[in-house]
Amino acid sequence: MKYSDTKGPISLSSVSEDSIGHRIPGSKKDVESAVIKVTPEMAKEWLKKNRSNRKVREDRVDRYAEQMKDGEWMVSPDAIAFSHTGKLINGQHRLKAITQLDRGESVECLVVFGLDPAAFKIADVGVKRTGADVLRIEGFKSAEEMAAVCRLLALWKQGRLEELHRYENVSNSVIVDIATACRKRLTETIEKVGSDKKALNGLMPRSLMAFAYFAYKPTFPERAEFFLNGLMFEKNYPAIDWEEAYEKGVKNPIKLLKDKMRPNYKELSRKAKLALLVKAMNRYCLERPLKQLRWRSNEDFPELAAKKPEAEQDLFS
Repeated sequence: MKYSDTKGPISLSSVSEDSIGHRIPGSKKDVESAVIKVTPEMAKEWLKKNRSNRKVREDRVDRYAEQMKDGEWMVSPDAIAFSHTGKLINGQHRLKAITQLDRGESVECLVVFGLDPAAFKIADVGVKRTGADVLRIEGFKSAEEMAAVCRLLALWKQGRLEELHRYENVSNSVIVDIATACRKRLTETIEKVGSDKKALNGLMPRSLMAFAYFAYKPTFPERAEFFLNGLMFEKNYPAIDWEEAYEKGVKNPIKLLKDKMRPNYKELSRKAKLALLVKAMNRYCLERPLKQLRWRSNEDFPELAAKKPEAEQDLFS
């Protein structure tokens, strides 16, 4: 018996009884659901029912396949789903990952048949998962900070950093894509910035500092390192007297930032904190001294001196 008839609508009756782990009690007569042991052969057949779905993200497929091969895959409450017309409306990445398994292997998945074809439009309606929720499900550590940094990176790439105070303006799928594309460097950055949990207290939210360090590091590898160490640990590398080296009355931008933040931290908005951080880091990395650090809410949001990657695939490598 074939796992599915690609010429007609897919239903639970087209799945062999041996593949069904158990049926879900309470399913409606016209909507059937079951936990099914999906094999590579079955996945290939089901993927033939894929029509106008989202673009496949191969890195996500490979990550899923690796988890499946390592025995780390669990049945997800997010079902592989088919409409009553036989169209695959959810689960293409999992199915493509299953096709990478060896013949005879299988993965248990919750599968639903007989849904309204328009069901895909309300996939995330209800108590919406946050970016951190999704990253946690995907197995990322420090999910809260990771999601916050990824959101800022997306806004930076799109030229919308001034919108950082508006939440839900970056989709969870974009956050996951960014986290996946630069998992190693992001993890290292967050660990570095969080190595001393108290170092940035009253100075800068860790997620903002992690974003800035991550963004500036490729363009200014040494200066970005000096700035982070100076802000977190009072280290002054290179050890220069800014007033002596440049002109009378100027100060190290790190000191100016600290002097600005310490008495005003609670009153400053998250947007203002990032604007001041960007201004200070721009001056420090470009070695352009200043006498006073300030940013007013009626000013344009400052551009990062760090070079913004041009190609999408190079954005977070």
